[in-house]
Amino acid sequence: MTVELSWPGKRPPAPVAAAQPHLVETFEPFRFANPASPLAPRPSPPLPNALYHGDNLPILAHLLDSGFGGKVRLIYADPPYDSGIDWTRKVRLRRPRRRGVDPVVMQQVQYGDTWPEGAYLQFIYERLPLLRALLAEDGSLWLHCDHRRAHHLRCLLDEIFGAENYLNTITWRSQTARGAKVNAFYFPNSAHTILVYGRNRAAPTCWHPPRKRIVLSEAEAAAAFMRDERGFFRTSDPGTYSFDSLVRLHAEGRLYAPYGGEVRVDATQQRVYASNGGNLGVKYYLADLGDGRHQVERAVDNVWDDIPGLGTTPGEDLGYPTQKTEALLERIIATGSNPGDLVLDPFCGSGTTLAVAEKLGRRWIGCDAGHGAIQTATRRLQAVVAGKLGEENGQWLTVNGQWSMGDGGGGFAVFASGDEATATAAAPEVRLSITRIDGAPATIVVAVDAVRMPALDGAAGELAAEEWPALVDSIAIDPVYDGDVLRVTTADAPLKKRESVRGEYAVVLPALPATVAVRVVDIMGGVSVTTLTIEDS
Repeated sequence: MTVELSWPGKRPPAPVAAAQPHLVETFEPFRFANPASPLAPRPSPPLPNALYHGDNLPILAHLLDSGFGGKVRLIYADPPYDSGIDWTRKVRLRRPRRRGVDPVVMQQVQYGDTWPEGAYLQFIYERLPLLRALLAEDGSLWLHCDHRRAHHLRCLLDEIFGAENYLNTITWRSQTARGAKVNAFYFPNSAHTILVYGRNRAAPTCWHPPRKRIVLSEAEAAAAFMRDERGFFRTSDPGTYSFDSLVRLHAEGRLYAPYGGEVRVDATQQRVYASNGGNLGVKYYLADLGDGRHQVERAVDNVWDDIPGLGTTPGEDLGYPTQKTEALLERIIATGSNPGDLVLDPFCGSGTTLAVAEKLGRRWIGCDAGHGAIQTATRRLQAVVAGKLGEENGQWLTVNGQWSMGDGGGGFAVFASGDEATATAAAPEVRLSITRIDGAPATIVVAVDAVRMPALDGAAGELAAEEWPALVDSIAIDPVYDGDVLRVTTADAPLKKRESVRGEYAVVLPALPATVAVRVVDIMGGVSVTTLTIEDS
């Protein structure tokens, strides 16, 4: 029986005109890393990953027109929740607290989540058929929602994907009730819901059951487990183990007899039993990690209370509202895909799905309509890709002809669809200086000498001229700018909130003359692009 949900203004999903995105930016740290001629310009290989800025509905249609139908192994969708909230991020200076003063200078709206009656469900309904068409036969959709609309979205998914392709509902404890929330009526809301559907459950769906590893102290292990000369252990019923298997386990010392009894083997009767009665147990030992620490593996069910939310993972916080933690996406992507598979996030926000997919060796596509989301995701992905290429501390700096493509990936492209939201922040005022270094190949040092944000005059308090790095989110450099697409090879993209950019970068030029483009993005999202021509002399 098929149950269909109705709402005011419901209409069948109509054919969608595909977007015609245009390339606006790439990150190619390997662009001039040809071993035969390290600095010779060469055609860039097709980039394996893409970030799209704009409404995802026509972008999904574009992906289908571009041959991605049935090619996506896993979709993680974290759409708006119909929360009635204008979600904001904190604009903060990139420096530590000083004399207890918080470096947050203002709040900035990132996206609104208020909908007219019926509009939210229609919004989701129109996108589900396209997402289903993009999925591989053995692919899966993981739709993240909360208490407000989980029940409605389940009905929509049953209608579009088929109730027979429902796999499970994950309950994720995203936070622990604290502060005023503990006094909420009818219990505090501390969990999110993830609805999981297969494209064709009979395929069967690509699935790698996860295991969670828990580390216990000596006292914790002693309180929860039994112990023998080999260490701490738990037991499990042997079930349908054969006589020969039980004999082998007994020889390995892995059978347990309760009530102080012994394991008896009756070869004549082909029977293994406990001398004092009760059921035998198979021993499973904890891993001894040393220093009084022991590790136990346990199965993962559909209640995920072992993955903390962002509130208890502050090191990941990029300041973007509704950001999810990497551990959550690691479990989802590792469960539902293989290395090399294509992962899609149509509401990518701060880019957690894309960053984790990159780290796990998957290809990825992300979409978002928000300018702030695209900026945050771009900066994050630059740091992650560079980290795979061997840099440390979340920053990558100079491309000097020695990069390799690493273990897959190697870059990404950013496209604009033409209907994307544009930046609202004024461009910062930037002063640069260039120092030419003699020799071959030609090398320059690009130094950012000053950055001023007129919009923050007074709001940032007393900020000395030399403290301008506190105003900058990222710096990116294209050494051969063509006036159209910014092809970044050198950048400074610190992720941690209190880290700041360095401000000085050595850049090798592949040929002269060259037009060098330097982009500075400030903490409000304002963008300044400065171009400089380096002559052959």
